[in-house]
Amino acid sequence: MRNFRDAKAMAQSLREAMGAKQISLTHSEALELVSTMLGFADWNTLSAFINKDRGGTAEGRVPNTSGNVFPVIPVKDLVPFPAMQMIPLWIKREKTVQAITNAFSRRRELVVVAQKSETVEEPGAADIFDVGVVARVLDVGPPSEKAISLNSALEGTTQVLLQMQGRVAIRKFSADSGWYEAHVDYIDEGELSAAPGLIEEAAVQFDSYAAARGINTAGMGMPLRQLHDAGRVADIIASRLSLSIEKKQALLATLDPVARLERVIAQMAA
Repeated sequence: MRNFRDAKAMAQSLREAMGAKQISLTHSEALELVSTMLGFADWNTLSAFINKDRGGTAEGRVPNTSGNVFPVIPVKDLVPFPAMQMIPLWIKREKTVQAITNAFSRRRELVVVAQKSETVEEPGAADIFDVGVVARVLDVGPPSEKAISLNSALEGTTQVLLQMQGRVAIRKFSADSGWYEAHVDYIDEGELSAAPGLIEEAAVQFDSYAAARGINTAGMGMPLRQLHDAGRVADIIASRLSLSIEKKQALLATLDPVARLERVIAQMAA
């Protein structure tokens, strides 16, 4: 007998059954229906429950360090995505600087998580979202003189270069150690999700979306059409969409890769 762990298979069976009756359901819609049938509020809630039941780990996708405790960088104007291979941040808050320093004692790994409000200077647990990304610190130092000449606000900041890696669920957040720190659960997105038709649709829409808004697509790496992972394509596009922090965070927190790409496509069409 199937149970909640078989939700994805059940959703696929539901789509096929409805398709036979000429009723079209997207993958995302099928997941939401199955979640409701199993007594959960939505797919994100059920997905988190499944992950917790399986132990909440994804060793091999995200390196493990000192247990599941990481220094944290809360960011005000950015939602991190695993597809962001290399991004610079300019840090001023002392507790954030201390978090970066502490990361060097833990194989240079920390967690980046978005704040709910840009006006909060000393965030607590209620001020950050509950899904973030583990990142590796590639470089730390003062900003260059050229950067400061272009933006005087960078003077006195610490520049950190990060490589994003994988999603984590924030379970406990504090600054009791003198830096921001979080207990996290690794999020396992499962096996690679190939959805060639959906990837092609997303690539076509993103070409038009980026052209219409003057979005710089340089540095995206391999063309989207050549990728075979729906989740990665979703993350690459989502990181470049002109959306509010809340809407981008909702995409980050959509854990099923195919459902996430469907929602990215819907956002581009909105």
